[in-house]
Amino acid sequence: MLGKKQDQKVAENSSAIQAGGNVTVNNGLSVAEVRELCLLFLRDNFPALREEAIREAEDNVREFAQELELKIVQNAQFITLEKFKDPDVQAAINDAVQSSARRGKKANTNVLVDLISERASVSSSDFKDIVVSEAVNVVPKLTQEQISYLSFIHFMTHCGRDGLRHVSQLEPVSLMALNAVSAGFGISDSQKRHIQFAGTCSIMSMMHIDIYDGWINSLFKGLGYTDKDKFKSDVAQFSPSTKRLLEEFDKDSKGGQVTLTSVGQAIAIANLSKSLGRLDYSIWIK
Repeated sequence: MLGKKQDQKVAENSSAIQAGGNVTVNNGLSVAEVRELCLLFLRDNFPALREEAIREAEDNVREFAQELELKIVQNAQFITLEKFKDPDVQAAINDAVQSSARRGKKANTNVLVDLISERASVSSSDFKDIVVSEAVNVVPKLTQEQISYLSFIHFMTHCGRDGLRHVSQLEPVSLMALNAVSAGFGISDSQKRHIQFAGTCSIMSMMHIDIYDGWINSLFKGLGYTDKDKFKSDVAQFSPSTKRLLEEFDKDSKGGQVTLTSVGQAIAIANLSKSLGRLDYSIWIK
């Protein structure tokens, strides 16, 4: 659920960083060392590139490393730097570095950065770690529009909010979500088949979701609506961004029911976090 409080829990023999800047912890890596690790992976994987190509690749990786460093500092209270010494975490970074070196921003580096920071999260499980690492490999194979589409499906079908007293309170979050997902509106059937092939979702063409029933009876049942037409009327009056999201989903769902895999959810959460603020992956991936 959106807005759920996230408590900091630190594993045995680990320390969580608590402040920004070039922070270091006992037996862990400093933030600056994580940045240097990215460049080291680049040099190990691309030794034979021509000079102009290696220069562009280095620029791409430096930009990725800077984004990762900023994300680590921003999410300091949720990250354990010791985890960057874990070979599995370093393998995920290596995968992200290689994709960033080859494709730059087209590798969806901002989503990769969020996923990598999640791999170093204080709150982790074996299953979530596997899912997030797999998502790092899948993200560069998708377009930003396809990632926005996955985010759209996840937000509309899995992101409720507690404590709402009036439909107008939907508007601030809906507006932020709209910014994160609107690029995915109306993607083609071939793009949908591709994201299904990439392992991020399944599409059942003969099924249909009534999103209004889903919101009234599940995600936002606390608002107390029983009349669908009354809900639609109030949304139109008090929350235009919610109205747009619901209408776009209703239109899209006529092409079939889309169900995200755990990897698709991880990618969607990483992308939504850019607009909505840090989301707790563990709510959905467990």
